[in-house]
Amino acid sequence: MARLYRISCAALLGAQLFFAGVAAQSVFSPEMASLARDDPRRRAAADAVGAMLARLDAATLALCGVAVVCALQLRRARAALLPLLAGLCALASAALVTPAIHAMRLAGDTASPRFGALHGISTILLVVEMLLLGVAAWLAPESRVTPG
Repeated sequence: MARLYRISCAALLGAQLFFAGVAAQSVFSPEMASLARDDPRRRAAADAVGAMLARLDAATLALCGVAVVCALQLRRARAALLPLLAGLCALASAALVTPAIHAMRLAGDTASPRFGALHGISTILLVVEMLLLGVAAWLAPESRVTPG
């Protein structure tokens, strides 16, 4: 159980680092961002990043759930707190922030301050998830060894 807890947290951290540092930056490159907001290539790139984020949020919810269950099975309720909080951040992203961003994109309201603020909130949620999962992986509980 302890190993599964650590793997769940560390794998998510790696996936999130890859998404933020490589995937999103590659798909929505500076050249893509410099295109007109209504350019089909820019819209396709934004759609791709949004689809990747949706899958990442789903994976975060699932694996944070696994980590929480593992911590509780190990009778380490405190260890469940960090992945639980990371999962709540992913839930906020998936249920509130990302749908609002997508709706604004569909409405063509991508130049508004609210659109930028929502992107900022999305970034903050992802960074908080990474910090929580990094600390959770670092401080992962050990398996209890029973004398035999």
